[in-house]
Amino acid sequence: MAWESMGAHKLKMKNESRDNVQRAKNKNMEKKHKIIVNGDSHAQGCAVEIKLNLDEGFKVQGFVNPITGLSTITTSAKIDIHLSKQDVVVVWGGPKDVAKNETKNGTNCVQRFVKTNNHTTFILMDVPHRYDLEQTPCVNKEVEKYNRRIRKHIKVFENTEVIKVYLEEVSQNMVSI
Repeated sequence: MAWESMGAHKLKMKNESRDNVQRAKNKNMEKKHKIIVNGDSHAQGCAVEIKLNLDEGFKVQGFVNPITGLSTITTSAKIDIHLSKQDVVVVWGGPKDVAKNETKNGTNCVQRFVKTNNHTTFILMDVPHRYDLEQTPCVNKEVEKYNRRIRKHIKVFENTEVIKVYLEEVSQNMVSI
């Protein structure tokens, strides 16, 4: 009888110890700053690159929705209600909206998204110039229009920053061997 009591006591202590370790792990996980990258195909691999350049104090997640507009990107984004001002959500999209002449719709989607999730910090990536097109196509004019519009409408939010994306021009006279 005494042996059974001692075994039950050891089991209870072991379970309590495991629970304490789990609570400590959960507490450490809560303290990590979170970075969520959500975007179209341009955002592919960004979360991995960010994670490689940060220390262990950050939890980085990436969600990529290729070939979609900002409406889909912002609607499908699952914003954690536990995010704080120290956490960051990166939104990278817009080329699809620009290509379909829907810059106003894309801007409105982003604006609504930032407004409804004002409990965290946002980084918005602007739409890069299209070097694969002619020198003065209407698409690049729409890109400029979208980027101006997004900067104008987002500057009222103190928790949001727009980052200009620079892509190098790739030579169109590439030789294959």
